Amino acid sequence: MNQIEKSFYNPEKNTTEIYFEKWIMEKCKVKYVDSLLVNHHYWQDSDGELWADFNNPMENVKADFNAYRERKKFMNPQNIKKLRNDLNLTIREFAELTGLGYFSISQIENNQRVQTKYQDMMFKSIKEQYETIE
Repeated sequence: MNQIEKSFYNPEKNTTEIYFEKWIMEKCKVKYVDSLLVNHHYWQDSDGELWADFNNPMENVKADFNAYRERKKFMNPQNIKKLRNDLNLTIREFAELTGLGYFSISQIENNQRVQTKYQDMMFKSIKEQYETIE
């Protein structure tokens, strides 16, 4: 298998150099679940140091969140956003419907935070009500 290499500017080192792509299966923790196995994406420099993707630094965190949602059987951000769009609601209107803050809904939809069990139950309840009406 060919190893992918790419040139990146590294602001911490203040230099542009070649990095080699690495995928590493790692055990991670999200909230109270500490046994999640997630395939993390890195770029390795010539010294062997691993760096998060310079163009997508939250990539591994988002992968961790997705693994957590899968384990807990939570709705994923795409499904939550689809539900809101199917209801023809803006983020603010959906926040009002759920009683959550606008910023919380936005962060959950953009995979920047994981919803709580209560929030997930609320999303699923709204989804069930919507599907019953349809």
